[in-house]
Amino acid sequence: MSELMLKSVYDLLDKNYFIPSYQRGYRWEKRQIQDLLEDLYNFACDKDKTDGSFYCLQPIVVKKCDEFTKVSNNLQSELDNNEWYEVIDGQQRLTSIYLLLKYLIDIDRCDLYTDYGKHLFRLSYQTRCTDTNYIADPSTPSNSSPNAYYITEGYKNISEWFTAVPETKSIPQVKKVRNRFMELLTNTKDEYNENGYVQVIWYETSNADPIKTFTRLNIGKIPLKNAELIKALFLQKRDDSEVSSIQQIQIAKEWDQIEATLQNKRIWAFLNKDLPDMPAHIEFIFDVIFSVDGDIEKDQLGKDEYLKIHGVQPNENVKKQRIEKTKLGERKFADKYGTDEYASFRFFSARFEKVDRSIIESEWDIVREYYETFAEWYNNPLWYHYIGFLIYCGEPITSIYKLYKNKTKAEFAENLISAIKCKLKVKLKVSGDDESKDIEFNSDPIIYASKTKDKLKHLLVLYNIEYIIQKNKDVGNGYILFPFDLFKSEKWDIEHVDSFTTNPLTEIEQQKEWLITALADLKEYGIVYTEKEKITEAEAAKIDSFLEDQDSTVTFNEIKLIVSKLAGEYLPSEEVKKDVKNTIGNLTLLNADINRGYGNSIFPSKKKQITKKDAEGRFIPICTKNVFLKNFIGVNNTSISWSETDMKQYRKNIVDVLDKFLIKEG
Repeated sequence: MSELMLKSVYDLLDKNYFIPSYQRGYRWEKRQIQDLLEDLYNFACDKDKTDGSFYCLQPIVVKKCDEFTKVSNNLQSELDNNEWYEVIDGQQRLTSIYLLLKYLIDIDRCDLYTDYGKHLFRLSYQTRCTDTNYIADPSTPSNSSPNAYYITEGYKNISEWFTAVPETKSIPQVKKVRNRFMELLTNTKDEYNENGYVQVIWYETSNADPIKTFTRLNIGKIPLKNAELIKALFLQKRDDSEVSSIQQIQIAKEWDQIEATLQNKRIWAFLNKDLPDMPAHIEFIFDVIFSVDGDIEKDQLGKDEYLKIHGVQPNENVKKQRIEKTKLGERKFADKYGTDEYASFRFFSARFEKVDRSIIESEWDIVREYYETFAEWYNNPLWYHYIGFLIYCGEPITSIYKLYKNKTKAEFAENLISAIKCKLKVKLKVSGDDESKDIEFNSDPIIYASKTKDKLKHLLVLYNIEYIIQKNKDVGNGYILFPFDLFKSEKWDIEHVDSFTTNPLTEIEQQKEWLITALADLKEYGIVYTEKEKITEAEAAKIDSFLEDQDSTVTFNEIKLIVSKLAGEYLPSEEVKKDVKNTIGNLTLLNADINRGYGNSIFPSKKKQITKKDAEGRFIPICTKNVFLKNFIGVNNTSISWSETDMKQYRKNIVDVLDKFLIKEG
């Protein structure tokens, strides 16, 4: 059975701690000592702390020593009935706190028991060194062993830090600073003043093999994770009854089932904007609960604190009052649970104080409810796509949960559509027939520009998603899902269907390779430059010269224009402006490496490359494939070029597919 709780440093006093030999001993350098003292000092001097504020140290993992360990290591102490704890992890922090308390006791000639009712805790190291005076009197420098050196050096570093206080800190009285530190280390949760107190995460394991626990925690310095700590809260037995044991087994089984489900790449990618590397994916659920329930608690804390400060005030400036309440709530919440990586654990730990089996069951029911909610979202094709899109756009999953909570299925679907509409902010302008339909970001035209790249990606991703949703209606019992896992595993570009930029190839061999590939691709459509059907004899001669004559004066830009003419693409000399090629009708999503790999090729070459990558199993968005295959354009279209008519038809398809998400304007 394991025990997990938050303990103040005061709770660690009057106890005995055994540091086994499988640990390397105390090794904190001066910088680490200074960092700890600076953190404690800044916390102690924070004038904005609220009641109950604390500074929390990272976990200390221990195991009670059995009689064999105590006898074989000659562990004897008058403290705590000679009960000893083997420190599996956290001995660096524990020893540093010991040295800090020892210094404060020595310098002020303090009697800890007389003044605070407890003795300084005892440390014993399992070493071959016979000199143990260094831990009892660390003020005397010792080189008898590496452990002795670092411990006495640590004591010295603490002394030097306090000596420098008048020169470097805002409070000149060294004595006053020492008093603040002593209060901080001897205050408890039940008895504290405005100075606050220090807590540690106390994890007492019953593992029969502490070396295995130590190895797991220290290979690559892997700290205990929130999920592990919270799991210990749920699996602690509150009594020895059979009902309690069955509850433990059931929770452990369901925990593993939830973790296995969330390890599914498709589900994980659906629920997360990026693909965070969490050792335990179930921690995601605890983070969501922490955020959702935390917002409720912040709101109440803010109201309570505001009333405490101001009393009942008239609502003369509601906005200002709301902002102040929000800030007060966030501050109070941070003081209560901290802001470090273990904040969510402390949040859950507070729920498990003085609880019984029914509380454990009700708290686990909440976890199960969130999990089942996420599973329901994933298994509903419409919700899956709309929620997945909102998460991709950066919408917090907590906000989506609030749209879902206590709503009917129809209401939730409408909420999702409204949320997407607000996220997209795309207006539809209609003037005349359907071909005159156009869309814009608020009042800005939808064009390719650095400031609109993210908006364009959102628009095109939603286009692909909604296209799939509408096609799913024709699938029958099955359905197609947009693969968020594949999509989020790659980088994406906004690609010009008809090339916009000048070809970046600079090496002559690369340029010739591009030309040979382009001519071969055109030949597959029956276009041979030597037949001179679309270009002049002089232009054909330039191609020959470029390919065969090493001293040719023909430039690659000239060749690019001739090949574009062969393919029926727009030429700069024709009246097609840059803003036409930069509009939504000439833009699509494409994997960054594929896009940059074909060097602004002509349309047939792009089509060939994309078809090839698709056949190789690369993920190509369905609408991107449709663009290059022209699946949504009439049967009379040409397959070798991307014309202005194609752009209009493509734009119309985007508008039609996204109709429900567009803000209509006459």
